[in-house]
Amino acid sequence: MLDRYPGPPAVSETSVTGAVLAAARDHAARRGDRPALACPGEEVGYARFAATVPAAADGMRRLGVRPGDVAAVHLAGACDLALAVHAVTAAGAVPAPLPLDGGVGDLAAALTETGARFLFTARGTSARSLAAAERSFVRQVFAFGDVPGTTPFARLVRTGAHAAPAEPLPGPAADPLRDLALLLNGPAGEVSHADRLADLYRLGGTVGLSDGDVLVCCGRDCTPSTWIGLIDLCLTHGATFAGVRDPDVAALLAAVRDRAATAAVVTPAKLRALTFDHDPVPVPGVRLLVTGAAPPEVVQACRVRHGWTVTPLG
Repeated sequence: MLDRYPGPPAVSETSVTGAVLAAARDHAARRGDRPALACPGEEVGYARFAATVPAAADGMRRLGVRPGDVAAVHLAGACDLALAVHAVTAAGAVPAPLPLDGGVGDLAAALTETGARFLFTARGTSARSLAAAERSFVRQVFAFGDVPGTTPFARLVRTGAHAAPAEPLPGPAADPLRDLALLLNGPAGEVSHADRLADLYRLGGTVGLSDGDVLVCCGRDCTPSTWIGLIDLCLTHGATFAGVRDPDVAALLAAVRDRAATAAVVTPAKLRALTFDHDPVPVPGVRLLVTGAAPPEVVQACRVRHGWTVTPLG
């Protein structure tokens, strides 16, 4: 048994996961285990993230995940989502996020369409995703939390962390940037690492995060690719991504207050509601990133009433 886990074969630096892990290790070295991901009842620091992802990836490979496999991801929590997506990618597989609010039939169709062989779920989503998996080609389910009949994510981490490194993966493709990074339902379809890196650059220019910022976001307020992209943006810039599971405005404002957020993602409807229907919270200078067109009068009223600026997320 190894005292210090050396990690599986290196992830290509041209992948988003390679870039994110390199940044996380750097932030952990300079800032210790400051929160990288914050969710209700859980925090994941940079050091823990950098150690957990490669260990879980090696655990997945030991339990049968192979390069090119598709692993469906049905998770409502940002902490779970980030760990799962990057562990899947580090294992050489392709993550396929499922619609959070999809019914069993819709989820089963998505699993079949993507050809998913593995599934990541959690207690909050498992009732639907496990029922859907029975109608698909999924052969193994990994879960965050106690979900009967599944392999706990913690076991993946233990399996990878307490064993000698697995045999190396085959060499990288001729053009790793063209490898799939996400497999999405709908018109977005296949997303390459080049696409994700370009989105990360675009989001960076729009959001303007820096070391120490705190970004609050509910995954239901943006597309899966944007949600994951914002998480990655925080991880690469030394910021904290604070996830909100409850989709109402009160939950978002509570997270802004409790986390002393510097930025938050809102829909146009949420922007109007928090501007006119909720008392200001004592957190100055928050930048609201709105996911759609916002009426100028609402933007101005938000600035006057809350002292917060509004920027299109794009």
